Amino acid sequence: MPLDLFTPVTSREKLHPNFLRTLDPGAAGVRAVLNNWADGFVDRDSKFVREFQTTYNSSFWELYLFAVLKELDIAVNFAHATPDFVAQDLSLAIEATIASHAHDDVPEWEKTLAGVVHDNLEPAYIQSIIRLSNALLGKSKLYQEKYEVLPHMADRAYVVAISNYGTQDFYMLGDVAMQRLLYDHHEEKQVYKSNGAPVNVGLFRNDAFKHISAVMYSTTATFGKARALGNDEGEFVFQAVRIRDNFEPIRIVARKKDYNESLIDGLRLFTNPYAAHPIDLDWFDDPGIRIFAAEKDGGLRISCHPEGDLYARQVQNIIRRSGA
Repeated sequence: MPLDLFTPVTSREKLHPNFLRTLDPGAAGVRAVLNNWADGFVDRDSKFVREFQTTYNSSFWELYLFAVLKELDIAVNFAHATPDFVAQDLSLAIEATIASHAHDDVPEWEKTLAGVVHDNLEPAYIQSIIRLSNALLGKSKLYQEKYEVLPHMADRAYVVAISNYGTQDFYMLGDVAMQRLLYDHHEEKQVYKSNGAPVNVGLFRNDAFKHISAVMYSTTATFGKARALGNDEGEFVFQAVRIRDNFEPIRIVARKKDYNESLIDGLRLFTNPYAAHPIDLDWFDDPGIRIFAAEKDGGLRISCHPEGDLYARQVQNIIRRSGA
């Protein structure tokens, strides 16, 4: 039976602000996209719809990942309760999580001008590294304490899929923070929280996380992604940046009818060169996925989309005043 994502199951004051956006009459195309993503998804604990409506981002990310797996022809065996996506025919399991804002920070759905306009991006990168570390370490611990002993996890590659909602400006930050967290090309060793507590970086520079085969990552799996793929009426202007050949920025400003973005555009895959169960890169053969294939000697091969890898995107809805 298809999931009924959009009939509210609780009072309006308990509905997440991002979910309320999807109920807007002008978001019918977004709802159609999300229903398409959810086609075939199994709600194994009968909690998914409520969580989608009340907490939103983590459930949105799961729906997006499921749609990506369908696009890649990776069938999911929903007979297994955990991890989130156990492949039917491949030695692969994917656990989804998000990097959320700190408890004392402004959430992304309440973004302020000061929170998204900067002369210096470094503080935002540091905050993202900290939030991403929290998310990744949580799923690392979960694997070691629970998933590792599950019979169906024997000899499977374990991939943690993280969507970044950890700062107000997450959608403008691309993959820099994740590169620094996993590979530490700046040789920082650590970054520091505001209270001085250290956070280790370079997590894939040794075998401490060999149980994590790779990290999937996105800052573009957002409401704007669904808007780009949908058929909503209205005047939408897309502002995007693509990176060609890993260094040339391509800036795009286009109306909806002239803007092109695929489902998978903007997704990243970071491999762990010390993985106990390495992934097969052929499983993720799509030009929209920017693949970072790391070597133990520090070498890094990066795939490049022929039209540039999607780095960032935002959408503006142009509303004309009556008589204008």
